[in-house]
Amino acid sequence: MKKILYYLSAALLCMAALASCDKNKGKDTDGNDGTDTVVSNQMKNLDVSAYDKWVYVSLEDGTSVAKGIEEAAPEKWDIAMHRENVKTNEGSAIKTYETSFDALTAIPEGSVFMPDVLTYTEVVIDNSQMMQEIIIYDTTEINMVLEDWVTRSGMPPVYSVQPNVYVVRTKEGKYAKIQFTSYKGGETGDETGFATFTYAYPVFDGK
Repeated sequence: MKKILYYLSAALLCMAALASCDKNKGKDTDGNDGTDTVVSNQMKNLDVSAYDKWVYVSLEDGTSVAKGIEEAAPEKWDIAMHRENVKTNEGSAIKTYETSFDALTAIPEGSVFMPDVLTYTEVVIDNSQMMQEIIIYDTTEINMVLEDWVTRSGMPPVYSVQPNVYVVRTKEGKYAKIQFTSYKGGETGDETGFATFTYAYPVFDGK
């Protein structure tokens, strides 16, 4: 009789645990409808300092991979970073006025998402002859909205990270909110070209 009661209690506990998991699966405070599991993650100390590489990030998987300028992009990625430059994978973006990551729970009314644009003089891939006024650029598409996540001024340059929360719409029509927090890292923690950002994906119902 004791064994029967033990097994019955264990079964009830398992059922309760499963019910709890199902209840919370895919739910978040950003209005996601529960059909996807929301990934809330932080990319920390991501090395985007190389002039001859793009770093491709999958927001769904929380992974990154660096590829040479001339190399093909990986099969799966959402944004790519090259120093201060950012591009999307056939996506678009907005910059919100919100500076609190958790406070942004919906896409601001009237927002117009901007796609990537082709550029010839934004992505520097070789500045070794800069003193001779020779700079080589990559002809590629970048997202001008995401481009201002970090600004540069003065000489030697001083970098300032924008506090605003950005929203990226992927080519699949899903949304991610992203807040960049640092452009410094590396072994000393003070080297430029290292990006840290917090993001949640997918949010806002993905519609």
